Amino acid sequence: TCSLLFTGSTVGSVVGTILLERIVNFLGQFCPSLDQHTYLPAVPFFDCLFTKNVSAARPCDVGYSPSKARFSSLVLGGLLHPLFFIIMGTARNYPALLLAYVIAAFARSFWTCEYLNFYVVSTPKKPLGVLLGCWCIGSFSAPLVCQTLMAKGILWKHFYLGSLVISAIALSLTIFSFRPTRNEFLTDRKAALDAMQIMSSAHSPGTDTIIQPFHEEKVRALSMPYQWAFSLLAFIYGGSETTFQGFIVTYLLTNRGSSPDTVGYVSSGFWGGMAAGRILWGYYCTGLTFTQRKHIIHACTGVSFLMTILIWFVNSTIENALSSAVVGLMYGPIFPGTLGLCNNVLPRDVHMVSMAILLTEVFKPCSPFMTGIISNKDGMRVFCYVTVSQTVAMFVLWLFFPSSPTCAHFKFRVSLERSSKNGIDI
Repeated sequence: TCSLLFTGSTVGSVVGTILLERIVNFLGQFCPSLDQHTYLPAVPFFDCLFTKNVSAARPCDVGYSPSKARFSSLVLGGLLHPLFFIIMGTARNYPALLLAYVIAAFARSFWTCEYLNFYVVSTPKKPLGVLLGCWCIGSFSAPLVCQTLMAKGILWKHFYLGSLVISAIALSLTIFSFRPTRNEFLTDRKAALDAMQIMSSAHSPGTDTIIQPFHEEKVRALSMPYQWAFSLLAFIYGGSETTFQGFIVTYLLTNRGSSPDTVGYVSSGFWGGMAAGRILWGYYCTGLTFTQRKHIIHACTGVSFLMTILIWFVNSTIENALSSAVVGLMYGPIFPGTLGLCNNVLPRDVHMVSMAILLTEVFKPCSPFMTGIISNKDGMRVFCYVTVSQTVAMFVLWLFFPSSPTCAHFKFRVSLERSSKNGIDI
């Protein structure tokens, strides 16, 4: 039944992925003809309530503000995610728990969307590794606190209800950090007005003209072999990470006879190692060359493979816990490093689409779900089979990635020339 919770996460991710673009585009609508801005979408009902100069806002004068869309989507995710804690803390049956996982995955889709991560990558210091590392700090702290409370006899439901305080703090920090500034509003307003002037001749009067991001680059990104290669690696890594952190505790309880009062700390060790790895990568990766980053990530996959072998063959809870922490440390740089290398290899105009594909969580719960189904029949020993095979797959796949961006660009130009000769428009 535990694997069904990953099914709920898959459903929430699928729904979030399908609706995300439409919701973000709706939340980013604003009236550039007005001198003031609101945090609500440019809907006539809201304009009548919250704007003074309504007559100046014509129905066709609706533009798209990236800063407003980013802020509104983050706030919406921050409002939806506390429902997960409320349902988990008050649920009395299994379907309610399943619904909570669906809501949590749906809310996370607004936090892990390409708009936020592309914004982080576009900043001067590019702190994506630090951002993902801070996410891991929360994953490290949660099982540590929950295990401590349970060891003292406190019900696990109280942990989820207490987490509502953290949600309130996170929502407050999100509003403070990502609220659109006056300069961002003026920049978005100027871009929307300029786009309207360019497109005014192509639309008849009286029709709605909503300036939204163009998506023609999606087809171009999906036609690139390296995009598929990076996507496959991200899919394997995401499944391996979720499978490892989701079943390592169950594996130690059933196959190693670990103590229920302390085994939860192993999961904290895994996330603590990952947090350290991602924060270190975020601080030091900017000083590394493309080739150095490629070799470091390759070494991380190799060390992860060795650690999973030790967990498989060494019958020791302490050693398995240490190996789990090392796996987390090695897993830390893989995902942000893959995103960085992908941006170096692929053309700039497809970076946002590429990041959206790599960050999608639709297929991430598939691996733990299948692992749970197989373990119901063959036992938790399949955990080692799955994790070892996934680390081997990442190690082997990474061999085929370029060692320098120059080599990658040369191969990309060759593929374009071959496609043009065959009459294929990329």
